[in-house]
Amino acid sequence: MDFLTMMETRKSCRAYQDKPVSREDLIKLVEVGRLTPSGCNSQPWKFIIVDEPEAKEKLCDALVCTDGLTGAPWRDQVPAFIILVEQEAKVKQAVLTHYHDSQRFAQGDIGAACMNMCHMAMELGLSTCILGMNDQKKMEAHFGIPSGHEARLVLAVGYGVDTNPNAVKVRKPIEEVLSFNQW
Repeated sequence: MDFLTMMETRKSCRAYQDKPVSREDLIKLVEVGRLTPSGCNSQPWKFIIVDEPEAKEKLCDALVCTDGLTGAPWRDQVPAFIILVEQEAKVKQAVLTHYHDSQRFAQGDIGAACMNMCHMAMELGLSTCILGMNDQKKMEAHFGIPSGHEARLVLAVGYGVDTNPNAVKVRKPIEEVLSFNQW
């Protein structure tokens, strides 16, 4: 499948088959994330694969915030997850001097790594959903993530069940989001 077709057909999956994802495929996803370009080549990430039942149970708990809010009410059916943790970014001194923030590009870098992982998953016949909501304290407690290292994203990974095959991908028209040479 060519890249444009992939972008036109990719969708977030919220229903999964009861079929495990091989560690080999999960490692391929992390490898693609690891190879993603990053600001100043800082590589501000650590990836935690969660595929064992006890660990998945803990992650399902951590995907529910203390107020009971969750972005993934279907989380218990996901065969595997990858937690993308933000690490301290080592940027060039000029960037630090200019922005006064070593993490200036880290969240974008992690997002790019996550999308590359989603694209690789499609190539492997897997489905994904990017989850941005979690309880950081639970993440730290359940997975030994050091304080100050934010679990930025969680990628749900598995063999999807298409519950709405006729769904139309809705995006703003290009005329609304594109201009040349000025706003």
